[in-house]
Amino acid sequence: MSRGFGSPLSFLVTGWSWLLLTSLIGLATFLGIVRGSPLPYGLRLLHVHGALIGGLLQIMTGLALTAVALAGHDTKGPKHRLLFVTMNLSALGLAAGAWLRDYTLTIGAGLLLAALFVPLARHLMTGLRTSSGWTPLSAFFFGVSLSGLFGTLVLGEFLAGAWFPTWHGILRLGHLHTGLLLFLTLGVVGAMQTAMPGLMNRPLRSAGLGQLVLLLLPACAAGLITGFLLSSVHIQLVAGAGFLVTLALGSINLLRTWSQAGQPGSAATDHLMIALCLLLIMTCIGMAVGINVLWTPPMMPYGTLHLVAYTHTALLGFFLQATVSGLFYALPALLAAQRITSHKKRSAYQETLAQIANRWRALQVSTLSFGTLGLVLVASLTWNLPLSSIWIQAGTWGSLGLLLIHLTMVTVKITQMVGTMPTGDRAATR
Repeated sequence: MSRGFGSPLSFLVTGWSWLLLTSLIGLATFLGIVRGSPLPYGLRLLHVHGALIGGLLQIMTGLALTAVALAGHDTKGPKHRLLFVTMNLSALGLAAGAWLRDYTLTIGAGLLLAALFVPLARHLMTGLRTSSGWTPLSAFFFGVSLSGLFGTLVLGEFLAGAWFPTWHGILRLGHLHTGLLLFLTLGVVGAMQTAMPGLMNRPLRSAGLGQLVLLLLPACAAGLITGFLLSSVHIQLVAGAGFLVTLALGSINLLRTWSQAGQPGSAATDHLMIALCLLLIMTCIGMAVGINVLWTPPMMPYGTLHLVAYTHTALLGFFLQATVSGLFYALPALLAAQRITSHKKRSAYQETLAQIANRWRALQVSTLSFGTLGLVLVASLTWNLPLSSIWIQAGTWGSLGLLLIHLTMVTVKITQMVGTMPTGDRAATR
């Protein structure tokens, strides 16, 4: 198994570094909005593109490469240096282009990222196929999800080039929702369901229900995107209701699988289960936003701060929870496989790394969960209180403080796991 530059570990660690840095920018941006002195718009775009491309997409790629390596399918042990360099150059170009408002740089970085679509799709699909929960329907489901990645790249190029100014609003909606809804949401939910049987050493509680979820979720997501593009709130609500019901059924199936597996909990399983719950909460909030729009005027005012709180229920409450879960599942197994040749001696070292990951797990999970919900609370308070209110200021600092504690804890644990080497008779490395 390859190590070093371009290895699965480099994707995971570098991806987390992107997430950490851009999350700090995001915290500063939210603080600026509450304090009435918002940061430059370009900085917000840098935060979004850096987190999604440099962070989430890179970690997803690293997890896929890790799954292939651990399954023994990576027979040549390649170091994916070109993919690693190109992905990070694309993320840097998109972030810098957003910050500088340089559309030529943004288009160039987008084209570079689009050139990675085929190898990215191949690696992601290969990693997913190693899971014991893979079925023929999974190929269709993840094909739809990957079409969301391709679509958001194409629409992003049109949006950056401003070639169709009269279609700017539609292009922007399409760019956002094909990426966040089709690619990321479907991809992460599908990966949870596909990987769960292997992680729990137990098949899904209901295989038929799992297949139904894979069939219905893409249809509901397509309905939601259609509603957004047509500005039809009624279509959005119908598709959103179907999406919510399907997610609820899939979540119940996964929760019952986990509860009946009888395995001890861990930081990874805690994050995974909380991610499912917050995804349901986020979908309910989205339904409420749609219902609110039907009133003329809207029953509850809805501004930038509310939009930020709503979107970050998904970005922090679901995607970041799921990402940390994936990291804490993958890193102990990956590091043990890289550093110890003997399978018999590997388990003790892997357990040592898992113990590092599970330290203070309740605090780690709760800080992220309550920090995320705190942002929603702060946005809700603005309906009755001015931004200068001591309650809103205290809620903002409290929420951002909890999120900062979580980011610090995860970073320290990743550093400790990577820095903890085998000792004694386990020190026989590759």
